[in-house]
Amino acid sequence: MTQAKLINDITDLVWLMRAFDSDVKREVFEEVCNDWRRMEEIEEKYGEEGSDALRFFEKVKLVETRWGMDGGKAKKEYHAFYSSFHIKVISSVDMLQDVFSVALMDDATFNDMENKIYKFIGEGELGREVERHFSITSIQMKCIVKRSPRLEYRGMKIIKVEN
Repeated sequence: MTQAKLINDITDLVWLMRAFDSDVKREVFEEVCNDWRRMEEIEEKYGEEGSDALRFFEKVKLVETRWGMDGGKAKKEYHAFYSSFHIKVISSVDMLQDVFSVALMDDATFNDMENKIYKFIGEGELGREVERHFSITSIQMKCIVKRSPRLEYRGMKIIKVEN
């Protein structure tokens, strides 16, 4: 069954752009489109980059999961939830600039910013407090969280993601 993911929030473009920005991510997504796959299978074939891609897909809800049996043990299996995307966004130029400033940020700069935020939030911090502390807009903050595999919004709080 094919489902289309509706993208109507401009900040969702960040994770969408990052979801397919390498050959490994594209190949892993193709694998989970074709059949249910376990993390171990992906890691064996694609290494750590493949398992990181699968965890990112799970965070942004591009894959669904189920428990399957493997040698008498329950193992988590992954399958692509969407096979197409319907993108419909209306945005001001300022919002677009904020989105693309994060989406196109080089990895070193992004990792530095992500690490600073990760240390700052402790057990969780309100998004607006993080925005004030780092002098960034709310759109940039949402984009950073959506791009990051280590950060997530819970309500209005930004928390650390446990892998």
